[in-house]
Amino acid sequence: MSIGTARRANGGATMDATTPLTPEQRQFIERVGLYFERYHLPRIGGRLLGLLLLSERPLGLGEMADILGVSRASVSTNIRTTADFGLTERISLPGDRRDYYRVGPDAWTQGLEARIEVTRQLRRIAEQGLAATAPVGATTGHLHELLDFCDFAIAEQIALVERWRARRAARPPNDS
Repeated sequence: MSIGTARRANGGATMDATTPLTPEQRQFIERVGLYFERYHLPRIGGRLLGLLLLSERPLGLGEMADILGVSRASVSTNIRTTADFGLTERISLPGDRRDYYRVGPDAWTQGLEARIEVTRQLRRIAEQGLAATAPVGATTGHLHELLDFCDFAIAEQIALVERWRARRAARPPNDS
């Protein structure tokens, strides 16, 4: 099974299940897989996201497995991981008992919010370090700098999320 490109009336590309992936589409999918692998998402998870980024419609587990040439079990495991990260979401279609997946409605903001939470965790660890050094009077310059960095990074990332949401809200409705 494959998913290829058709043309919209306005000239934009859409995906359908009748045409094989082009070499360029396959390369894109692989690049997305490699990109997310650097951030500790299994490569197949990134490839699944890449496939869904190209698809205008939700895809089922078997369909994704067939298109990518991987096992259905691997798709099932890894698509759940992408959903846990907020990159994809599981949906159902009326009259169909199978699960389908699509890119999450707030995928990129979810990633930024995850970074904010990780930075907050790092800040709590730095606070614990300060508390641990207080009784012995150890030098804490590095820990104070880490706290300051965390506060800065959290504020900047929150502002980035807010600016992104404002930009997205200002886009014309059909601008994908």
